[in-house]
Amino acid sequence: MSDFSADLKARADLAAIVGETVALRQVGERWLGLCPFHAEKTPSFHVHATRQFYYCFGCQAHGDVYQFLMASRQLSFPEAVAALAERLGIPLPPRFGQGDGPSQAERAPLAKLHTAAAEFFAAQLAAPVGAAAREYLAGRGVTYAGCDRFQLGYSPGSGRALSLWLQQRGTPPALALRAGLCQPRRQSGGAAAETGDTIGWEELYDRFRDRVMFPIADERGQVIAFGGRALAADPARPAPKYLNSPETPIYTKGRVLYNLDRAREAIRRLGYFILVEGYLDCLSVFMAGFENVVASCGTALTGAQVHGLCRYARNAVVNFDPDSAGANAAEKSIGLLLEEGCKIRAVTLPGGLDPDQFLRQQGASGYAEALKSSPGYFAYLAERARRRFDLRRGEGRVAALNFLLPYVARVQDAIIRAELTDELAQQLQLESAVERRQLRQAAAQRRATLPNPGTAATGPGGPGWGDLLPAERLLLRALLAWGEEEREERNQLLTALAGEHLLAGLASNPLVECIAAQPALPPDLAALAAALPAAERQLLAEVSFTREPGSGEPLSAAAVHGAIQALRERQLRRRRRELQQLLHQPEVARDSARMTALLGELQALDRALSGAAPAQRMGAAAAGT
Repeated sequence: MSDFSADLKARADLAAIVGETVALRQVGERWLGLCPFHAEKTPSFHVHATRQFYYCFGCQAHGDVYQFLMASRQLSFPEAVAALAERLGIPLPPRFGQGDGPSQAERAPLAKLHTAAAEFFAAQLAAPVGAAAREYLAGRGVTYAGCDRFQLGYSPGSGRALSLWLQQRGTPPALALRAGLCQPRRQSGGAAAETGDTIGWEELYDRFRDRVMFPIADERGQVIAFGGRALAADPARPAPKYLNSPETPIYTKGRVLYNLDRAREAIRRLGYFILVEGYLDCLSVFMAGFENVVASCGTALTGAQVHGLCRYARNAVVNFDPDSAGANAAEKSIGLLLEEGCKIRAVTLPGGLDPDQFLRQQGASGYAEALKSSPGYFAYLAERARRRFDLRRGEGRVAALNFLLPYVARVQDAIIRAELTDELAQQLQLESAVERRQLRQAAAQRRATLPNPGTAATGPGGPGWGDLLPAERLLLRALLAWGEEEREERNQLLTALAGEHLLAGLASNPLVECIAAQPALPPDLAALAAALPAAERQLLAEVSFTREPGSGEPLSAAAVHGAIQALRERQLRRRRRELQQLLHQPEVARDSARMTALLGELQALDRALSGAAPAQRMGAAAAGT
């Protein structure tokens, strides 16, 4: 973040800006209202006035003033900075935006060129040259209304149609090359061929040839790229069935979802989205009346795409093709959606049909029924496991469990994880007490594989405010509240926690490590949240917004010291219990030297615990002993 944008952020009143969109009521230092990013009846959207940070406990939307402006108004970061500067009456510095990504001066010509190209392709589809493309689309059930609504087009097979049209309009060849609409004829030509600095129109030809064209738009509806579906295969010149635009200053494949510009309002209104695999599937589902549908743009779904989608809803229906590739893509998508805390259902259409084929056979009513009866993602995955592995053999059951456990581990709620393990044991017919115990232990620890036999469950479940010990809560409050004046005390605290491993095995440990890596004091909550996995992000929000008696009072050095002492005492007591267990083992009783060493350590621990009087009152309650 530049100095200018950071200064603007410091001057902004986040509560006032959010209040223009959300009806907020003040509760202490917090403001509370209905989330603007998903449908809800009970307020779960919080704004922290002092720290200038928002968080929704319903959909986990979070961030600072820039992230709110970007999400609520669909702005890029430079546009959000410009909007905030205008609101505060502060002029933008010269050449602003060039350090924060592509400048507007670079983006605008590319966006304008893509709009023109979309119009050209649409005209070609309507012209005589587009007859075969129209016939193909009609055979796939795409009507004239569908072509018009989705701006479908056709790229002629000559290889020069678009290039000549752009040349006639006075388009610089370097711009067409940079946009990915054209490419150089020569396969290697140094920097000139790559950048277009000296390239001429005679050296370029069309990237898309003899393809049905699907314009890809950003969330505001601006065309920024294309996907092209080949009409005919040429054995002499093999080409991919689908070809996408390359990445450009206005298009990043892993961040854009097809049809999100049309679907976002329906997603927000209905509270869920349908995720399909291809352009035609998306178009068919949308035109059948299910307008909350999106598709990835010819690539595997990414975390960035899921994160952007979950700003609108956190209920998902995954409906990929039933073939092997589609099933594998569905599995990966489910994992990414779970990371964002989504509730997921998975649709498997009968007869091995994809959504487009099913709609043409069964119609919208049949598809609505398929959505209504779609199982939860776990039942879908368990069925996949039953088909892939031989559950009659121990090796097959272990393989099935290791296939499913990564999905269980991504579930943040410990109670839901426990319920899933019971369901899993039943569906996989686990009769062995050992297998059931190992499964429960792995789920409790959020492991992705089965533990070794005899391993105990030592870690916390899904971390939340209720999982924290009082000592953890107090120390987290200190680390989030301390500023430059407390830098020395903060460093001493972090040294003690890391050097003595006081948080080992506790729910707060991952969050504390991330806070320790933050250079700003006090930590920037928005930047910290952006760097955290979903589970730790939820914990950060709970720490920031949960009010406890005395939580508004300044933290004293004595209170922080007491918390550290409580964690030290907890460590001592845990080690004492381990020693007592060791002393009762037969092999230790037969080893006099080891017995003497363990008894000596036990006596030393007892002396240390008897001298821990300052922390005694915090004692077992604070340290969880």
